[in-house]
This record gives sequence, structure tokens and C-alpha cells, in this order.
Amino acid sequence: EVNILWAAHQVHHSSEDYNLFTALRQSVLQKYTSWIFNLPMALFIPPSVFAVHLQFNLLYQFWIHTEVITNLGPLEWILNTPSHHRVHHGRNPYCIDKNYGGTLIIWDRIFGTFEAEDAKVVYGLTHPVNSFDPIMLQLRPLAHIWNTFWATPGFCNKLSVIFKGPGWGPGKPRLGLPEEIPVITGKEVPFNPSVPAYLNCYAVVHFAVIMDLYTELLGSVTMLSQGTILLRIGFIILSLTSFGLLMENRMGPKAGILEIIRCFIFVGAYKLGHLRSQFSSLGYAYEV
Repeated sequence: EVNILWAAHQVHHSSEDYNLFTALRQSVLQKYTSWIFNLPMALFIPPSVFAVHLQFNLLYQFWIHTEVITNLGPLEWILNTPSHHRVHHGRNPYCIDKNYGGTLIIWDRIFGTFEAEDAKVVYGLTHPVNSFDPIMLQLRPLAHIWNTFWATPGFCNKLSVIFKGPGWGPGKPRLGLPEEIPVITGKEVPFNPSVPAYLNCYAVVHFAVIMDLYTELLGSVTMLSQGTILLRIGFIILSLTSFGLLMENRMGPKAGILEIIRCFIFVGAYKLGHLRSQFSSLGYAYEV
């Protein structure tokens, strides 16, 4: 309900699929905004108690990202369940700004933001991103806020662009007009460009390699210099960006050129020891 905070959290909602992987689709910016909600607890909650509950809340919210579980009976009155959270992730008009609870749904029932699952939920943002580019997914809302901020006349209106809802505009209520939310017909098709089978296989194989490098980085991060860590993270981001552009199938030769450059960087960095696999036996295969 606050545009600048939604700009951080929207990455988690940008998926048009709803499964356990959606739970892992997180923003790099949200940690810079969550403290706003946690800070008041520092006045009366011991840090150890807060730490335990914060992790429990995080872990609990993993399993509710599924369409497999339909209804949990009486527990639906108390807990945030997959059914309730599907509504939270929907872009149907009846789903917008509903079911905020993390572990318990009682708060939404108390404060009037509860909505039961009804019509088939269509997932994603009201204005779909239609891209697999991770950098664009993270930063596009901030760019939109920036452009809207400068295009909106009046100092108070400019502040409202930042601190009111994403649908707000001059003369509109804080959260915007419900009738401006795009209508859902039920015929919406998730963004899924058609790409050759060999390109799908290529992306899967190279993504597996990146996952291996990432896991090795996590295991050795305490023994690496800041520079090495930043270089490895930079390469992982470059790889994910390149894969996204390949799978979008709309940049033509430019995506291929970026991928060739990425592969040359990989071979060079791997030969020089700046990138390492968990499985040393795969070193030659990776270079090939």
C-alpha cells in the first residue's frame, strides 16, 4: 500500500506461476525496508525471541506457495494457508491488497483485509512485466516511481507518488481507483515465449553450472576476499541476465553475443581460479 515499499516487494509477486519456487523469488531491496516494520518490536521484544520468530515466520511462508493443497478445514480460520496466500498473490480485482498475514490470518480478519479464495486466481502483477531479465525485474518499479515523481506537479503530490499506493494519482484516493485495476477474463496466458528445444536444454545445463558455482561460493564465502566475492556475484548476475534474454527470444543476435562474451569470461575466470566448482572432476567438462 506504500509505493516505495511495494517497489521492493513486487519482485516476489511478479511470477505468473505459483509454486515453491515462487517463495524463493525475493527482492534484493526488501531488506532495506523491512526494518520499518521490525523496529517497533525492539522496544519490548528480546532480540533472541525476535530472531527465532523472524526465522519461523520466514520458513512457514515457504510451504504455502503451492496450488497442490486446496483447503485445510478449521485451520483456515486461524492460519495463513495456501488458499489464503493464493489470494494474496492474485491480480484479480478481488485479490488486490488482501491477506497480508504471514503465519496467522486472524490479523486480516480483525483489520478487514481478509478475502476468501473464490474465482480462479490469476497470478502476477496487475501490469505484467513480461521479462526474464532479473535486473529489470528488480529495478523497473523504481524507474517508474522516479519518472512519475518528476512528471507529477506539486511538492505534496510528488511525496504522494512515493508514499501512497502504486495506483494513486492526483485527485484519486490513497490506493487508487478500484475500477482502474485491469479486468481478469480467465483467458490470460503467462509470459512464455517459444524457444527451440536446444536452447531450453542449453539454458538448463548452464543454469545448473551457475547453481554449482553459487553453492560453492556460499560454502567458501568466509575464506574469500571482498573483491573475489563481488566478482563471483557479478558473474552470476551476468549469467542470469544472459539466460533471461535468451529465453525471451526477442533480442535476436544481441542476446547471443552477450552469451558468447559471458562464456569467454567464464572460461578465463575458471582457468585463472577465480571461479571454482564443488566438483573438481567436472573442471574439464565445464571448460568444454
